[in-house]
Amino acid sequence: MIKKLTILILIIFGLTGCGYSPIYSNNNANFGISDLEIEGDEEINYIIENKLDRYFGNNSQKKYIIKIKTSHEKISATKDLTGSTTHFKLIVNLDLRYKKVSPEAEEEIKKLSFSESLIIKKNQDNFVQNDYEKISIKNISEMLINKVILYLTRNS
Repeated sequence: MIKKLTILILIIFGLTGCGYSPIYSNNNANFGISDLEIEGDEEINYIIENKLDRYFGNNSQKKYIIKIKTSHEKISATKDLTGSTTHFKLIVNLDLRYKKVSPEAEEEIKKLSFSESLIIKKNQDNFVQNDYEKISIKNISEMLINKVILYLTRNS
């Protein structure tokens, strides 16, 4: 009993002292956004705007002017012998243009593109299919904006 308690206490102290912190927490945000312009798909833009909202009004020294263009497409991935689609491929694209706000010199605009895709099976029920596509696009969009945040955090 005492050995188990000792091991448990050592594990707890070992894990709390390892310095773990979530990668997308506010503590890691070493940049802010002074201006954000988003165009493209409205559903994706809504997700992006909500994710980037916490970076406005940030007292960080490094601020960015960001322009994002989003799009998504659904293409046929596989077909059966009759020629009807059995699997779709959802592709979400995010084009990022940003520049650092600095009073000393005019910064150049940097461009970056992110893209994610997912192959989904076609469902016979269109209502269920549309819901699944919306959920998939939302998840892919969150992955892409997390990549953008991570990129800006590491490069600022």
